[in-house]
Order: sequence, then C-alpha cells, then structure tokens
Amino acid sequence: MSKKITERFLKERYEKDDHYFTVYDHYTPNYFRPTIPGKFYSRHDTLDLTQADPKLVDAIKLAKDKLPRDKYPWPVTESHNYGWYEPLVPLDRNDYRFYCPAKTAPFVTHEILLRLDKTMQKPKFVGIPFKL
Repeated sequence: MSKKITERFLKERYEKDDHYFTVYDHYTPNYFRPTIPGKFYSRHDTLDLTQADPKLVDAIKLAKDKLPRDKYPWPVTESHNYGWYEPLVPLDRNDYRFYCPAKTAPFVTHEILLRLDKTMQKPKFVGIPFKL
C-alpha cells in the first residue's frame, strides 16, 4: 500500500512541476542593459561634470561647506549643544573661583617621574619576538 502512495505522490509532484515550472535551454542577452555595475572609482566610467547642472553642483558644494550652525536654526543633535549657545555668564579665566583647570593630572606627573628615573628604566628588548 505504501508503494502506491509513493507512486501517486511522485506522479502528482511531477505533474505540478511540469505545469508550473518552465526550464529554459536557450538564453538571449539583453544588450540594452548593463550586465555588470560600473565602478565609481574607475577612469572610464566617470561622469562628465560639464554635463551636470551647475545650480545643483553649487547647492551640493554649499551644503558640504556649511557648518551645522549655518545649516540649522537650533542644535539638531546633543553634540551640537556644546558649542551652539554662548555661555550665560561670561567666563573670566583669571578668576579662580569659577575657573580652576588642573595643570596636569596626578597620575601623569607620577608617570613622568618614573620615566625620568634612570634606575626604573627597562632595557630594550633585543631578542626574538616569537618562537619559531
């Protein structure tokens, strides 16, 4: 009984494949369509800029050269906020009540002292960098 089911299944499958699938033996290329995409950096495939619309080229140059402050009336991203607005209180760099920059960090001065100490210097490595 299983043999009849298998044969019926294969016959039905063959008829469906024969009805819905078309196998092409002969191909004809479409000569009006490029088969391989052009490379943007190649010398022979570049666009001629004299054919470009000068208004469009100028608009692209302006958009590229403008800073975000010239392009937008307000900061678009959070990183624009830092230099967008003038400080509310003018900053006097001579007044150390509000302006107290650290000249150097403590770990930097410690590292400088260690490097200046001749007894702490490591000898240069002159051996083989890895085993063969």
